[in-house]
Amino acid sequence: MRFKVKIGDLLVYLLAAVLVAVGLMGMYAMGAHGTGKSVVVELDGKEVYSCHIYEGMAPVEFRVDAGNGRYNVVLVTYEEVKIKEANCPDQVCVKSGAIRHVGQAIVCLPHRVVVKIKGSYEDTNDVDDIAF
Repeated sequence: MRFKVKIGDLLVYLLAAVLVAVGLMGMYAMGAHGTGKSVVVELDGKEVYSCHIYEGMAPVEFRVDAGNGRYNVVLVTYEEVKIKEANCPDQVCVKSGAIRHVGQAIVCLPHRVVVKIKGSYEDTNDVDDIAF
């Protein structure tokens, strides 16, 4: 038995293909227009360092002096940001590990240092909006 294709069937298939293509282009455009992310380091609530994160960047390591001999050493790579070394007594900031996504932060309470990743878009979260 032969299947006859009618003009109405072709129009429906064509419309479906166009809608799929437009949807894929829209999703690509949403991801392509993000301006990226950056690392911001605050000491006592004031920004003391910021660095743009981009693919292929060389690792950046810097020291944040909190005064009175207190310090934190921060390591920034394309993949992650972490506090590599600190001379605080509890070492929670070092043990907390690395952060990778926009909105995440590392806090050293004894030295009042906050290291966070900022970005113009929040689409890198693991949970979607429907879950709320």
